[in-house]
Amino acid sequence: MQLVITMGIRQLPSVPRPLQDLYREHLEESVLAEELGFDNVWASEHHFSPDAWNPSPITFLAAVAARTERVRIGTYVLLLPFHNPVRVAEDIAVLDNISGGRVDLPVGVGSAAQEFHTFGIPFNERLGRTFEALRIIERCFAGEEFSHKGKYYEFPNVCMTTTPVQKPGPPIWVASMGEQSVAWTARRGYHLAAGAGRGHAKYEELLAQYGHDRSKRQVASIPIRVHIADTRERAWDEALHFYRTRVDLQSATSAAGVLGRLPTVGRFRNVPGIGHRGTPFVVGTPDEVGRALEAYRDKRLTHLSLNFHQPGMDTKAVRRSMAMFAKELMPIIRAW
Repeated sequence: MQLVITMGIRQLPSVPRPLQDLYREHLEESVLAEELGFDNVWASEHHFSPDAWNPSPITFLAAVAARTERVRIGTYVLLLPFHNPVRVAEDIAVLDNISGGRVDLPVGVGSAAQEFHTFGIPFNERLGRTFEALRIIERCFAGEEFSHKGKYYEFPNVCMTTTPVQKPGPPIWVASMGEQSVAWTARRGYHLAAGAGRGHAKYEELLAQYGHDRSKRQVASIPIRVHIADTRERAWDEALHFYRTRVDLQSATSAAGVLGRLPTVGRFRNVPGIGHRGTPFVVGTPDEVGRALEAYRDKRLTHLSLNFHQPGMDTKAVRRSMAMFAKELMPIIRAW
C-alpha cells in the first residue's frame, strides 16, 4: 500500500491568515512527508472559493519538487476542462524534469458550476473536454509532431520540444465516479483516482472487458480526513476549527446518510460515521485511527490518500499527527 499526503491548501474564512504563511506551512509539511516515509504528495485545485483554495497546484508542486528527492508529486486533482491541454502537457513535462521523473497526473472533470460559469466553459461539456484533452496530452508526451481537430480543441502542427523524463509520460489518473466517466477511464486504461467510491467495481469490470491488465492499474482512495493525537478529545479539538464555522448540508454525512442539519460542535464528534460526502472523518488516537482505516484494507486499493491539514488547523498539530501516523500506523498499513 502506497501512502499519499493530499494538500488541499485552504483558509478558514472566519479567521484569515496571510496566504504566504499558509503556503509555507504546506510546503514544509510536504518536505516532512518525504522525511517520514510517505510515498506521494498530491495537491488539489479549486477557484474563486471563499477559503482561497489553491488555484495553482502545478506551481506549488514545483516548489515541492525543488525541496524533495524521493516522494512522488501529483495533482489530485487538476480540473482539466479549465486548462489548455497543450499547456498542461508542457507544464507537466517541465515539472517532471524538475523532479527527475516523479510526477503523477490525476485529473477531474470538475463539479462546481460557478467555476465553469466564470471560466466561460459550458458545464455539460466537462466530460467530453476532459477526455479529449487527455488524448492531446498523451500525444504531446510522445514528442512527435501532430495536429488535432476535435469537438472542443483544435491545434495545428504541435511539436513538443520539452518532453517528460518518464516514458511514455507521467501516469494519468482520473477521478471517475459517474457511469460515463468510469467507462471512458477503463476503456482508455487510465488509473483510478476515486477508489472505494461509487464506480470502483465497475471500473475493474470494464478494465477486463477492454483488455487491460488490472494488476498494472493503480487505484487511489478518495481523500480521507485524518488527525491523530494522544487522546480522542485533543484530536477532535485540534481538527474541528474548520467545522465550527462551515455549514454544507449537501456534503455533511453520517452512517445514517446525508444530515438534515449539522450537529452542534460538542455533539459533532459523537455522531457515528460523521464525515463529508460519505467519507467518514478519521480522528482520534493511533489505535482508533488504525481501526477506522481497516475499512479500506480490502478495497483493492494501491494508494491510500490522507488529508492531514484541515482549514484553520495549527501546522504544529498537523506535523505531530503526521509523525504519529508514520511511527504507529505506517508499518501496519504498508503490510496490507
